[in-house]
Amino acid sequence: METASIDTGSEKKVIEVDADFMKLALRPYKPHATYLKKAFIEIEPDKGTLGLAAHGEFSIPESCYIDDTGHFNAVEYNICYNQLGYVFYAYCVQQQLIPELSDYDMETFWKKQLPNWLILRISSGFRRVLNAKKFYGTWGIKSVKKMKDITYMNTYCSFKDDQKGESSGEVFAGILPATVN
Repeated sequence: METASIDTGSEKKVIEVDADFMKLALRPYKPHATYLKKAFIEIEPDKGTLGLAAHGEFSIPESCYIDDTGHFNAVEYNICYNQLGYVFYAYCVQQQLIPELSDYDMETFWKKQLPNWLILRISSGFRRVLNAKKFYGTWGIKSVKKMKDITYMNTYCSFKDDQKGESSGEVFAGILPATVN
């Protein structure tokens, strides 16, 4: 995977995820339901796992499940959270950035991406109507804990558009060990 690094003038690095790698991470999605168009991984080494985040550029020209509502909604929040999360996790597994996921390699990740990566609880809120045609997302980790081989992550995700549209939420995720399923 080739990446482009953006110099932020500090310890923090922002890396653009290669389009081909992103396509692999989003392979489970049908083409008309692939809303993530570009992704970037942010790494703040001095913060460890909590210094990892993903940023994405999205577009939903047409909803994959409903007539046009004219705005971003809870179902689309979940889909976009998943898409940015899959790219983030794939990148982190490839680069071995999350110690609690050290039992995964890329081959295992591709095989177990759907059955082993679970949303246990999700909440989302909408402060201002967000234009689904073009918007941006941020995805990150609030905490990580491994118990009985399951990795639990409290994550956050927010979306914004150019017209001050805004949505945010939190997701509690569970990642089963690579040896399951």
